[in-house]
Amino acid sequence: MAESRLVLGAGVSAAGRPANEGRAGRPRRLFNFTQSGPYFAGLLLLAVVAYWPSYFSRVLSADHYTHFHASLAALWILMLAAQPTLIRMKRLALHRLLGAFSYVLAPLIVVSIMLLAHSRIKGLSGEAYAVQTYILYLQVSLTVLFGVSYALAIYKRHTVALHARFMVCTAFTLIDPVVIRLMFWMGSRTPSWNYQWVTFGLTDLVIVALIVLERRSRTGRWVFPMTLAFLVLAQIPALFGLTNTEPWQAFARWFAALPLT
Repeated sequence: MAESRLVLGAGVSAAGRPANEGRAGRPRRLFNFTQSGPYFAGLLLLAVVAYWPSYFSRVLSADHYTHFHASLAALWILMLAAQPTLIRMKRLALHRLLGAFSYVLAPLIVVSIMLLAHSRIKGLSGEAYAVQTYILYLQVSLTVLFGVSYALAIYKRHTVALHARFMVCTAFTLIDPVVIRLMFWMGSRTPSWNYQWVTFGLTDLVIVALIVLERRSRTGRWVFPMTLAFLVLAQIPALFGLTNTEPWQAFARWFAALPLT
């Protein structure tokens, strides 16, 4: 039964017809999540390139909070690449084993982000502190999206169409930090405009593309529009300077004062 549900979620309809084929035999534009492994592998390769100047080229001088977070993030992307590949190969036992491993990995990623964020903001003052409060907002908002997406993926783990989509949503949180480091590398590290307009816009375009590709899907097509709505709402404070307001600054002061690092 578990295998039949998995196959249905991976691209076969209940009638035995491929899920990307309509009633009249016409192809339907659906994204096959079992073929998403190479996309995640490409994201990992892009991350290595993006983080080369700031991390990999001087890895021995990085602090342990950075190592902790970087190692866990790399494991997460590797898992996202491996899981759909294991489904295609019908290695379901190994797929479930990796899924169980994520019960430990996902919470550790959340912890690693918070520890890294705290180590960066603690003890700062002046302009450096102001910049870090902005970065803290990015870290917290993307961590919330990651955590909620993963929690929903586990909650819906027996409904494969939903589970797969929510796991994909965890990867959306990786686009901004990867792309902005590429922009810092190729452009100015002190730009006259907010690079987040590009990184957020690219993230939103990826989600819009997925919405279009699976617009005729019978199950789960609401996941990406819901995620897009959450992201747009979360992006507004960063894009329009709302992180400078007192409520967020008060949160940043409270967070920086915590005895975490």
